[in-house]
This record gives sequence, structure tokens and C-alpha cells, in this order.
Amino acid sequence: MKKDIVVYILFINIFILFCICLETIKIRWQFSQEHENNAYLQVANNKLTEINFNLKTEYYHLSSPAKVERHAKEVLGMVEIRKVINISYEK
Repeated sequence: MKKDIVVYILFINIFILFCICLETIKIRWQFSQEHENNAYLQVANNKLTEINFNLKTEYYHLSSPAKVERHAKEVLGMVEIRKVINISYEK
């Protein structure tokens, strides 16, 4: 009778150990997946930072005063006022 109980307890311990090993393997696999995801997110973040920098540079270039002035002269046909003429009306 005692031998049966010892064998039963031994099998229960082996089963519990097997479950713990499987859980450890699952957790290690999840850690590796999270590490790969983190590396992918770092690469994506670097690309987005570079794109953001390029867009800011383009925005500052397109809204610069020299660009606006050239557009006004070439496209809209505006000219710079060189001499101020005062016109006075007499009664």
C-alpha cells in the first residue's frame, strides 16, 4: 500500500514538473517574440523620426520668406515698390 502511494506521489510530482517546464518554455518563447517586436519597433521609430525631420525641413523650405517672395513676383506678377509718390489733392 505504501509503495503505491509513493509511486502515485512520484507521478504527480513528475507531472507538475513537466507542466512547469512547458510553462518555462512558453514564457521564454514570449520573451523572444517581445524582443523581436521591440527591435522592429525601434527600426520603425528611427524611420519615422527621419521622415519627420525631412517633412519639417521641407515645410521650413516651402514657407521661407524668400520662397514666398519669389512666388509673389513670378506667379502673381507683384513688383516691389521702389519710390513712394505722395499725391496731394488741392481744393
